[in-house]
Amino acid sequence: MDMRYKLRCLGYAEVGDDIWFASLYFNGLMKLNTVSGKLEAIHKFPHYDVDQGWLYSTVRYLNGYLICVPNNSSEIVSYHLKSGRFVSISLDERRIGAKKTYFVSACVYQNYVYMFPTGALCIVRYDVTDHTVKYLENPVSDLLAALPDTSYGFYQQFEMIDKKIYLPFLDVNAIAVFDLEDESVHIRYLNIEGGCSTINYVNGNFYLASWKRPEIYCWNEKTEEIKTYQSFPKDFSGERTFFHACYADGALLFFPEISNMVVSFSMETGRICEEKRLENSDKEPLMTFFIQRSEKGYCTLITDSEFVNSIVYADGRLNLIPRWRVDYTHNKAVVDRYFFRYGGYRFFSETIDTFEEYMEIVSVVNESGGTDRKKRYGEIIFKEVKDCNGSHRSSTGEKKHA
Repeated sequence: MDMRYKLRCLGYAEVGDDIWFASLYFNGLMKLNTVSGKLEAIHKFPHYDVDQGWLYSTVRYLNGYLICVPNNSSEIVSYHLKSGRFVSISLDERRIGAKKTYFVSACVYQNYVYMFPTGALCIVRYDVTDHTVKYLENPVSDLLAALPDTSYGFYQQFEMIDKKIYLPFLDVNAIAVFDLEDESVHIRYLNIEGGCSTINYVNGNFYLASWKRPEIYCWNEKTEEIKTYQSFPKDFSGERTFFHACYADGALLFFPEISNMVVSFSMETGRICEEKRLENSDKEPLMTFFIQRSEKGYCTLITDSEFVNSIVYADGRLNLIPRWRVDYTHNKAVVDRYFFRYGGYRFFSETIDTFEEYMEIVSVVNESGGTDRKKRYGEIIFKEVKDCNGSHRSSTGEKKHA
């Protein structure tokens, strides 16, 4: 399957019946309606080509704006839902560094969006009221500046408890505790190995998964006691093991980054079991980038399959239950039209062989189902472009389509 049709993301915003997200595999702000399952390609983000991916990680909604958190873009972008306009704010590379994975996670508090550094060198605060940026200098920025260039800060997951954000470091054996009230930071060092990528607070304890080795930790903040669990299934494999963990029905479910299975962890017995090996319909391993906790529970945005799924764990079994159906045929055509709109004849010449395919992409069918007004002009353009492209392929030795 063409990666463009997978429409994956690192986080999304639910506004009414719509899911808003930035596609990982190309430059596009996308909207998926959860009632119809149909996609809209809203617009490409400013200052980047359409085929440039991984620009923005997650999206947060605040005061009528969608705030798009930069992954390898050098700009924070807000999209105003009513006006349909972007506001772009350039980041200061001297303050955030030169790595091209800046932020993956973010939280909303009051009129601010706080962005937590993955490859960036500091926490960034974005004020949606006046679109200003503040670079926070604190022990997090001091610690990150002292790490090797190959090291990273925080990943997707954090916990918020009493207006405090608990963030596990990927490459440091520590947790940063960020106070939203006064923006202060306290670093809690842990007697573990390998840093951590997930964190869950359950019944007074923090549960964390190591980023570099198959280990799960239980940490009590008050007593500082740490328990380590290592009895993973025999055929478990993979480095950078987990990127997200969900609490459900008395167990924690750990979803893989590169490892080969989802595992469950019983907080009562400490037992670690294989739950599921996930793959797409084309047998490609499922990269579960997009698990997210909403008001209705955890959800996976897997739009290269037929459904957006809810995670259900009951009676010791994990299931992905369809939450919203996705209109794949319609959505594929939307992506094709989007690339034609921004990619021009280059995309057209590589993928379209017949006039019918051309009309499907460039025409928007009206309520009566008619596109006759466009066909006359469309056919002329189609023939001219095919003739030009055919001549070019012949002259360069490439096969000309019949």
